[in-house]
Amino acid sequence: MSDVKSPAQGKLVRKVVIPALAGGAVGFGTAWGVGELIDGGFASGLTLSAEIALVAGALYLVMALGVLIGALRPGFGARYLNVEDADELRETRAMLVNSCIAMALWGGGLAALALAAPGPLAASTALAAGLAGFALGAVFAWRSWQASDELMTSVTREANSLTALFAFALLGGWGALAHAGYLPAPAPLDLLTTFFALGLVATFVVVGRRGMMRLD
Repeated sequence: MSDVKSPAQGKLVRKVVIPALAGGAVGFGTAWGVGELIDGGFASGLTLSAEIALVAGALYLVMALGVLIGALRPGFGARYLNVEDADELRETRAMLVNSCIAMALWGGGLAALALAAPGPLAASTALAAGLAGFALGAVFAWRSWQASDELMTSVTREANSLTALFAFALLGGWGALAHAGYLPAPAPLDLLTTFFALGLVATFVVVGRRGMMRLD
């Protein structure tokens, strides 16, 4: 039995397995780093909902930074992003840069709300920062939409629709069970964090269903 990997196996490892492991490591590292900040007293007194929201916001920031670096340095980004080659990154740079800025602003806004009192930020400051991040993020998301080609426009529409369906199923079910006394009611931050998480899940589902995961 030969131990030599086929070209297809090599592509699978390079384009799927390694990025997935790297993404998992980055996610774990981000969660660990946030946990260390909380344990170190930077954000002591946060509720569990606030801690989870803070981790989600930090993950959005880290993902935005990773894609932004790849978009600005196509030769390097083509090595780890799910693209055909560096030229694809050059062609979609405007869309990706605006999308990354939107993700960073949304992640920062969610993190700011998570740090509201009894965290280190005054409630009014956290609210202002959160709303500003969400609003400015929407502006850059719209700019990304305008810079998208027909395929990516369609992907965005599908992902948004799927996010709404996921949210209706999950949050609707959670609300019904909480109303009946089987689960605790979701905190306001739980609702925001869930929307952020479901948006990512829906995007991956749409990309996978459309066969856009490149193995070459």
